[in-house]
Amino acid sequence: MAALDPPQRQPRSAAVRWGIGGSRFTRIAVGAVLPLIILLLWQFWAPHVFTSFQLPSPAKVVEGANTYIFGPRNGVQYSGTFVTDLWASLQRVIGGFLVGALVGVPVGLAVGFSRMAAALLEPMIGLLRSVPGICWLPLALIWFGFGTPSAVFLISLGSFFPIALSTIQGVRFIEPNLIRAARTLGASTLQAVRTVALPASIPSVLNGLRLGLAYSWIYMILGEFTGVNEGLGASLLLARESLRPDIIISLMVLIGLLGVLSDAPVQWLLRRVFRTDVR
Repeated sequence: MAALDPPQRQPRSAAVRWGIGGSRFTRIAVGAVLPLIILLLWQFWAPHVFTSFQLPSPAKVVEGANTYIFGPRNGVQYSGTFVTDLWASLQRVIGGFLVGALVGVPVGLAVGFSRMAAALLEPMIGLLRSVPGICWLPLALIWFGFGTPSAVFLISLGSFFPIALSTIQGVRFIEPNLIRAARTLGASTLQAVRTVALPASIPSVLNGLRLGLAYSWIYMILGEFTGVNEGLGASLLLARESLRPDIIISLMVLIGLLGVLSDAPVQWLLRRVFRTDVR
């Protein structure tokens, strides 16, 4: 009797071979390497290249951030205004993101499921998504005036395209036999979309929502350049006009952290629903 072949070893990914795919602590430690290198270069090498005005030291930026976040509301510019600015920006981000999602998901389902809808809408989506966001700013001001309505419009526009495009791809990669089976059983087009297309495309829809939320924070800055009085983008514009690079860098870091924190609930939902590690 022939000897049994030994079991084949499964190839390991590069991340596992190097120990990166192990514990959460290991991944965090590896992810902290590059920021630490940048911080060291900023502290010790940048002063030989940039003036303190062009690139303030990390200590100066931390001092500006501390004043902006924790400083007393005593009338001093930027002192203690973070919470007020965050609340104003958060309302605009949530409003614009919800509009983008409520339009983007149905449009994506329609384009992905219907050839007629694809022929009608997809060329226009492809054209408009190539237009830079800054080009919409003058029209937003003309249509909605200065302030929050223009900001919400720009945020919803920025979130719409990634949500719609991800949903389209999700529907188009559905197994065709699932749709045929639903139609064979007598399901109407709307029922097939609701009972087959939408559930099967949920992973792509959720990934589109993640991208849309990230773009909402990006377009929030553009939207708050439309003349709002409060908000992170408004303070960024004011810091530019008052020549405060320490506040500018502080706001850049804070906005990046807020984008990461807002992405965490969507990642948690993906892990809970699909039992996968989302990164």
